[in-house]
Amino acid sequence: MEKIIKYFQDKGFKIEDKFLKHLESGADITEIDEYKHDFGIFPPHHNESWYFNFIDRQNDVFLVSRLSMEMHEKKSRILFILIIDGKANAYFKEIPLDSMPDNWEFNKRLKYYCIKPMKQWKVKFEDRKYSLDVTYDAIYPVFNFNSARDPTVLLEEFGLEILDVAAQQHYEQAMKVTGTLTMKKTGETRNINCHGHRDHSYGTRDWIHIDGWNWAAAKFENNEYISLSRVEVFGKIFVNGFIATKEGNIPIKNVEVTTKTRDDGKTPVASEFIVTDINGKKRTITTNTLHSIHLPLPSEKGTTDIYEQIAIFKSDGKEGDGISEYLISTRDT
Repeated sequence: MEKIIKYFQDKGFKIEDKFLKHLESGADITEIDEYKHDFGIFPPHHNESWYFNFIDRQNDVFLVSRLSMEMHEKKSRILFILIIDGKANAYFKEIPLDSMPDNWEFNKRLKYYCIKPMKQWKVKFEDRKYSLDVTYDAIYPVFNFNSARDPTVLLEEFGLEILDVAAQQHYEQAMKVTGTLTMKKTGETRNINCHGHRDHSYGTRDWIHIDGWNWAAAKFENNEYISLSRVEVFGKIFVNGFIATKEGNIPIKNVEVTTKTRDDGKTPVASEFIVTDINGKKRTITTNTLHSIHLPLPSEKGTTDIYEQIAIFKSDGKEGDGISEYLISTRDT
């Protein structure tokens, strides 16, 4: 703790009580952590984000949504991508942070509601073509990524510089998604009843200095849910994730990845993940892309390319649906 405080102070940040209390709490999270955090100070690249998706192959409807607050830059970004019958409908908006409503009701078009912390959320979207109203109900308890590994070990392995690049509190949850999508032109209503995923993270995330990552989350036929991450930063690999069943969460300790891309050498079309959990059990997971979403993030130091892949997953003869996300950073020389 003293090393962390000194590190920030040497960079000119005055440690306030709110931030100090957060540091002292370590990896612990409570229901209060579902909401926006105010630490009093925010170093560069501090980011707080909420992410939601759902995969409804039966209705041919898919959602990827992320809202973020970039505290140091004093702005908020909203990304909402609804794919219907193979066609992507994207809504992106950037607003000043002081215009960000506390309750996530951004405007008449897009609203998020935390109904029951750690248990239930609601997402509403409406434009001239579509009206979406879905509820996210927890299938399994939240998994706190920082609980799977001692943060002090991470600091020793990567150095205090990791605080500037990827020092995140991060938790995820498998969700059941129900609701309706109405096509305004025809009056058709599709009843959404599928699985989804959500996560919440807050802390530093300097995209351009993260060399690459793989993140995948899928639910399989036997109600088994797998979420994995493999992050490369400072030339080192950090692995995290979990396998969730009705018996509880099993942390993942290692992930090996082989990815097939298009001719551009970047856009993924299929992957193989060899996953080892903390009990030593190995499983092979393969993905085949249904829809690919390219999200470039240019900066003054280069470009970070994020590929959000809606994919069919297979493992041990079982099939699942989910998201397989890839990040590649190219820094200017």
